[in-house]
Amino acid sequence: MQNYDFQEKHFQISEPIESYFECISTCDIRDGRCISRCVEILKQNDN
Repeated sequence: MQNYDFQEKHFQISEPIESYFECISTCDIRDGRCISRCVEILKQNDN
């Protein structure tokens, strides 16, 4: 998944844990950057 800006805006709307799992499910398991970005989105939502 390359469009991180869209992901960040989209995933901030719903519950943080749900957002994380929704985000992570769009990532390729080998794409560490995508997975890391989902974790960062989760951390931002936790604050």
